[in-house]
Amino acid sequence: MANIDEKKDKFYIAINHYAEEQRKKIEDEIASFKQKELGEAEIEVLTECYRMIQKEMSQMRISIVKEMAVRDMALKRQLLEKRQKITDEVFQRSADKLVEFTKTERYTDFLKKSAEQFSKVLQNEGTVIFLKSGDEKYEDLIRDSFGSTCSFQVLESIRIGGIRARNDNMGLSADGTLDTLLENQREWFEEQSGMAVV
Repeated sequence: MANIDEKKDKFYIAINHYAEEQRKKIEDEIASFKQKELGEAEIEVLTECYRMIQKEMSQMRISIVKEMAVRDMALKRQLLEKRQKITDEVFQRSADKLVEFTKTERYTDFLKKSAEQFSKVLQNEGTVIFLKSGDEKYEDLIRDSFGSTCSFQVLESIRIGGIRARNDNMGLSADGTLDTLLENQREWFEEQSGMAVV
């Protein structure tokens, strides 16, 4: 009987050992499976995080570019407004100086010279000379250059001075007003002033 008990004990030990090996094997497989699944999940999470970070960075870049463009436009607008204000101030001062010029003897010479130049081209009868209000006193001086072939009209758009002439029969006109001469300097001033907005 002792032999049967001993065999039983050996059998139980063998079964327990086999069960223990199977349990260990199953635990190792479970641990390996968990490790594999966790690794795959970790890779998936990291990939998703990377995509989210890239998307956020892209949106941030777009947002920054838009904001910079808006700021750039606002700064350019401010610079353009400042440049326009400076230009307007310069031209207003120039206009004021030209108005002062019209009160001098040199203005009379300027009108006479303009009339002589215009009369060389607008020789036919029917020439109309346009003056600013208050310059009617120079009509005789101007008529001397044209002879009796011209008439005079006050033109409200001439604010500084000078003369403008037109002959509809000839289809010609000429503008030597200080207003126009000054306005024609704007483009030159903008190019030469160094106030370009880039």
